[in-house]
Amino acid sequence: MKKQFQFWLEAIQMKWLVTAIVIYFAFTGSSLQVLILPESQRYDEAVLRQNQLAETYIDLVSLDIEMAINNLNTQLEELDSLESVFENRLLQSTRVNAIFPVLDKFCTQSLLKVVTLEPMNKFNNIGKKYQAHLIRLSMIGKFPDFLKFLDVLESHKEWILIDDMIVKPLERNDYARYDLTLSVLVAQEPKK
Repeated sequence: MKKQFQFWLEAIQMKWLVTAIVIYFAFTGSSLQVLILPESQRYDEAVLRQNQLAETYIDLVSLDIEMAINNLNTQLEELDSLESVFENRLLQSTRVNAIFPVLDKFCTQSLLKVVTLEPMNKFNNIGKKYQAHLIRLSMIGKFPDFLKFLDVLESHKEWILIDDMIVKPLERNDYARYDLTLSVLVAQEPKK
């Protein structure tokens, strides 16, 4: 009986030992799948990204920096010349009323009769350095003469911009009334 008991005891211990080994390998395999493999994949992806960044850095460093600087300097010179042209076309007088004789002359040259020419006592700030003062101009005349006026206005050396325009035909079909809101650009006076 003692032998038989010993046999059963050894069989049970062997069964538990095998079960423990199976559980150990199952736990180890599942922890490898759940914990270690995803982290290993993330590490591989991070190494790949780091290699790509290193290649991009090498590509950037190998660019011709001097050529890029020269291009930027050329663009800066162009912008400076455009700014100079813009500033040269600003109204030279500090008084906006100084443009009225010029507008009256343009109307007379274009055979248009001035009905209204007055400041609107309004201005719009354009950035921190410039202002657009508004002027109301109404005139009567033929459409081809109005086109001449627009041409002369456009070729004027100082900025005179059309903000709004209304054309009203008159009873006489070849005549119309032209109501314009003009902007005259000036440099903003420095604040005291």
